Amino acid sequence: MGRNRDDFSGRYTPEFTDEDFLEAVESIESGSTADIAEKVGCSPDLAYRRLRDLAEEGRVGSEKIAGNFRWFPTHEN
Repeated sequence: MGRNRDDFSGRYTPEFTDEDFLEAVESIESGSTADIAEKVGCSPDLAYRRLRDLAEEGRVGSEKIAGNFRWFPTHEN
């Protein structure tokens, strides 16, 4: 099964929504990128990119501990 493209823009449509990541962060409360990726069902690389974008928007918080990111809800989403 191939990835879906938007008929208008030709861009691939995201397989995982922002809500998928927000719900995973909310359910774990302070999880690593790998924890969130496992919960969502995607690769850690994709999870990191999406979580970083959500953090830049203020929708999740993060802190780096011993070289690893921990993600937590901000309750502003």
